[in-house]
Amino acid sequence: MASLFSSHCLTQLSAITSINGFQFRALDLKQDLPTLQSWFNQEYAQFWGMQGLNLAAIENLMAATQHKFALMGEWQGKSLFMVELYDPAHDEIGHHYRVVPGDCGMHLIIAPPDGSPISGLSFKVMDAIAQLVLEKLAFNRLVVEPDQLNSKIHHLNSRVGIRYEKAIQLSTKAAYLGFCTAAERQLASSTPSSMGLAQPNPALPTLAKQDLASPSLTKPSLTKPSSLAAPVTSPMTLSTL
Repeated sequence: MASLFSSHCLTQLSAITSINGFQFRALDLKQDLPTLQSWFNQEYAQFWGMQGLNLAAIENLMAATQHKFALMGEWQGKSLFMVELYDPAHDEIGHHYRVVPGDCGMHLIIAPPDGSPISGLSFKVMDAIAQLVLEKLAFNRLVVEPDQLNSKIHHLNSRVGIRYEKAIQLSTKAAYLGFCTAAERQLASSTPSSMGLAQPNPALPTLAKQDLASPSLTKPSLTKPSSLAAPVTSPMTLSTL
């Protein structure tokens, strides 16, 4: 993996990197594939679009390349989440905004609950990933493109400090394009909250069905619209992702 993106990330990480009690390690395709397959087949994992795939298909999709790789996150000795980091310049998302050096794309899936749900654990996972990307790996911006229908992740993104700039149409989904810098994450973490909820933010625009299919959403935009905050919904627990 001679890619500047992958080699930069992997050389910055030790065999196991610990952040806030979570241990990050490189995804082991042979060891972790059965676990990932079970996660991808959960109802909440529909937004990954990998339900019903066999192990060979998952291995092909999750194998590290020059421009992306995945890490497994462990907590209390068990696999809890998988995060895929990628270079937006070599991804479809790069056609929808002007990629700059220091951008890092991210995809996340969290394990289904094992026992009683632990309130706030999903947020702690997301915050640890933001720290990994923006501090440990020293990227300038975390880039996300969540499905517009995934309302629970919008709340989680808002709490971490991710702000949405616009709606976009990808080949597999209608999404929101969002960014977070280290300063924005710090600001979000220092903002007072009530009962574990982020402070109210302007809601994202409601898009009509014809708007989602509009050709204007499929073209890159070189202008920077005003930032949109993710809407606040309900408190997050591990069971709601």
